[in-house]
Amino acid sequence: MSNNLQSRIYLAAPFFSDEQNERLKLVKEHLEANKTVGYIYEPADHQQTTIVNKYGSLEIAMTTREWQDATFRSDTQAIRQADAIVAILDYDYEHHNLVPDPGTIYEIGYAQALGKPIILIQATDVGGDPLNLMLTQYTAYFDHKDLNGYTTNDLVTYDFINFPQVNNDERLVF
Repeated sequence: MSNNLQSRIYLAAPFFSDEQNERLKLVKEHLEANKTVGYIYEPADHQQTTIVNKYGSLEIAMTTREWQDATFRSDTQAIRQADAIVAILDYDYEHHNLVPDPGTIYEIGYAQALGKPIILIQATDVGGDPLNLMLTQYTAYFDHKDLNGYTTNDLVTYDFINFPQVNNDERLVF
């Protein structure tokens, strides 16, 4: 734990479309408003500027082993240093992509292997499909309705110091 008053959060999410970035922004705003959150590491803010400048653009740099290795090391180190991971399961519905982002899934698995609390957010409606059982080992779950303020148990008031168990996923009740 960073200190006894606030936690360090790793915010895992895809950021490949305008709509995903809007949802990511909303989650980050909720986390920033939470008094128990002290620091948020968002991978989109850590794109290896020196390497990007060397290649002239992020699009070109992303194709190089140099950028990929640096980004992997930076992100996995940030997960190790975090007190918890907040992971947004977000599908790119706008482009008819119904597969969760593999990078986010990896980050969830890595954090799970390290024993980190995992706060899972279902940012978009998945039409009632159940979560894969490998994703059900979270500390707290919030669905897309929580992000729109339909419940009082949301990210703004969640206790990121004690990490209480929260299950707002009715699909897991068998």
